[in-house]
Amino acid sequence: MVFPSRGCITCKQRRIKCDSVHPTCGRCQKASRSCVWDQNEEAGLLFKSENAFAQGKPRRPWKPRERDVEIGEVVPTSFTPDLALDSPTSPLPPPDDEAFHFWVDNYMFKDDELPEFAREYSHYVIAYWDKARPDSSLRLAVSAVSHAVFGRAKKADELIEDAEKLFSQSIGKMRSEFHELTQDNIDEVLVTTMLMAFYENIMYGDERHHSQNQGSIPDPDVVGSRFWKKVCHHEGAAGLLKLRQEHGWTPNLALERAARRQLIRTCILRGIPEAPWLQDGAQFGEEGPMLDLDSIMIRVASLRQRSLPLFLPKSARFSSQLHPGHIAAEGQDLDTALESWARNVPDDWKFSAQSGSTVDITFDGLIHIYPSHGHGAIWNRYRAVHIIVNSIRKRALSIMAQCSAQTVSANAEQEICQEKIASLATDLCRGIPFFIASRNDIQESTASPMRAIKIGNNVIHTNYEILPKLATLLAWPLTLAVSTEPVPEPQKQYLKIKLKSVANALGDSILESVAGEGEFKF
Repeated sequence: MVFPSRGCITCKQRRIKCDSVHPTCGRCQKASRSCVWDQNEEAGLLFKSENAFAQGKPRRPWKPRERDVEIGEVVPTSFTPDLALDSPTSPLPPPDDEAFHFWVDNYMFKDDELPEFAREYSHYVIAYWDKARPDSSLRLAVSAVSHAVFGRAKKADELIEDAEKLFSQSIGKMRSEFHELTQDNIDEVLVTTMLMAFYENIMYGDERHHSQNQGSIPDPDVVGSRFWKKVCHHEGAAGLLKLRQEHGWTPNLALERAARRQLIRTCILRGIPEAPWLQDGAQFGEEGPMLDLDSIMIRVASLRQRSLPLFLPKSARFSSQLHPGHIAAEGQDLDTALESWARNVPDDWKFSAQSGSTVDITFDGLIHIYPSHGHGAIWNRYRAVHIIVNSIRKRALSIMAQCSAQTVSANAEQEICQEKIASLATDLCRGIPFFIASRNDIQESTASPMRAIKIGNNVIHTNYEILPKLATLLAWPLTLAVSTEPVPEPQKQYLKIKLKSVANALGDSILESVAGEGEFKF
């Protein structure tokens, strides 16, 4: 795991707390000692694993979770990596590696299945896997992830054990690669770091269940602290992007852009502003509607951070220097910007609404049809962001109504916020069926899977309600929507059911916890 430095070597050897001030910390300066730093800590990075098995602790027995949907497999397909990354020819995975093929077939998008503006770091994993050394941390991390998802799907304890061993080996290898970080291998390390975060999402539930049995698990809070204390790989990924800038190494905009998109969404969840060196989307090649929405999401991350005192008890709000009027005003500006974004998207981004052919998968009988699943993903993220902006504004207005003479005006504006939240949540519900595999597009046969879905030009047969790779596009907006208090109960219950399907498809324990117990509040 990669995350900010914890101190100098001198203080560590003396077993005292370091304040991490560069180039000479306070402890060393006071004691007139030589303050020595590791070269990677100088860059603000330190490598550490918080995975219990990787630390050499005995592994507890793994208990598979029950799934709400039947697990199936897609029809095997060939895979071509994104050649824009100057990758070699198509990878040739071991023909007998069933876990690897399961992961590629179910979790990886082909180039023609997802437009570039909707791609995540995972789109580039196979390209770097193909040219990585057999003993590299990336190869080991890919094996760990593929064994983990395959093990959870098949409820196979031995595969989970193999995954933990492989993850431990990957961590050990990453340590040495960090000391040899160069222009040539930083992209591979970045991909590995992001992939490790996905692995931790899968395994988090087992860690949390173990802690719960020991009575040590804290209650959920506003920003999911009990989750982020365990999983902070994204901080390391941000540090790698900063390190590249500081060294003046040639950027890899396609990969950096894809990784940065996920980092922004993480900041909104955590209630922290995006790092200054990541705030300008144009610097990473974002353009058009994506750049416009990107700029809004950067502002939303900052608003989320400043609005957190709204959740404090009344006695604590005033000591936090909270200005609800400022929060409400910024929320209104963002609401206007988001409405403008939706009105002004190009015609080839727009969607249509039609009656659902399968009533049991719709919320109110209507579904949205998008130009691609990538377009649908961006529209759903827009709705989720728009929902939380109005939720933040409504909460700020509520506090203003308690301590100002403008109670009537504030109450009226709260009602407007609530109406917008309800409308956006309904649209989000209507946007989900487009991602659900249909039972009607395939002939009935005992030898055939139950469902089929078209992604790009490819028809995929599967037993999943939501194919894992499509589930990755739904996870974030659904997490925000089900965690937002003002979302009406009918929409929230529908979205929770679909989030559980997403969690089951991905084998993602974090999402299971969000759907069942809640990890965030908006």
